[in-house]
Amino acid sequence: MELRRATGTRTFLTPPKREKGPDYLIAHACFDCRKSWKVRADVSARCPCCGSQLHEMGRSFKTPKKGDDEQWEKVRALWSAGFRFSSYRSYPSAEPLPERLRDVKDFVRRNPDHPFRITR
Repeated sequence: MELRRATGTRTFLTPPKREKGPDYLIAHACFDCRKSWKVRADVSARCPCCGSQLHEMGRSFKTPKKGDDEQWEKVRALWSAGFRFSSYRSYPSAEPLPERLRDVKDFVRRNPDHPFRITR
């Protein structure tokens, strides 16, 4: 075998390099522009439109329509209270996030230990 390697008739088979998989993208929103983008979770992203800081919303965030003032205010209020938008698959007994802005204060008060709340 050493003679084959020396003459070049025996080559080493090296395993192919594993390529890094796709980035894990998380929804980020700009409250000023009322738009959202999926961005890597480990970066501090800026809005491509206005340059303000993007806010990490969570994997299950659904962007409201740009003209829906109430829904954007609800999303901002929930984000400010420390809630993020995640899948209920892991927490089926968790109370769903409120659908209306008027219900946010009561929801935040009732759920100090909600699994989607990352800050207190």
